[in-house]
Amino acid sequence: MKKLIIIPVLALNMLANGTHIQDKEALIAEYKKMFQKISQKRIGIEESKIDRLKAPFVEVKKEIKKIDPKSGKSTYEEPFDLQAVFGNKVKMNGHWYKLGDSVNGMKIISVNDNFVWLRNRKFRKKIFIGSKNEKISIK
Repeated sequence: MKKLIIIPVLALNMLANGTHIQDKEALIAEYKKMFQKISQKRIGIEESKIDRLKAPFVEVKKEIKKIDPKSGKSTYEEPFDLQAVFGNKVKMNGHWYKLGDSVNGMKIISVNDNFVWLRNRKFRKKIFIGSKNEKISIK
């Protein structure tokens, strides 16, 4: 019984494969044309032109407006942005400073793993890495 079912199924399978040979050959030829188009070298923009392009991302820096009580003039001060800590050196606002250096009128008094203490005559600030929030404590 099994042989009677298997033989017609195999015969139909062989006939089905034989009738679509032309379609398969046409499909193979079409794919070969596509691969030839893909394999051709494409010319893009030169690297020198890419280097001259501006960065697509805009970095907005917040400035703090201060008014000098003596002269009445306003000054703008860049906020503190702690980017890295390496030993007793810190990277703030894109520049490297060491313990004891002054940044925007404030002296670096302590360097820890993820924050820095700054001090001037009136205030102390604790600046964290990547944080824009500045905590101020009055002496």
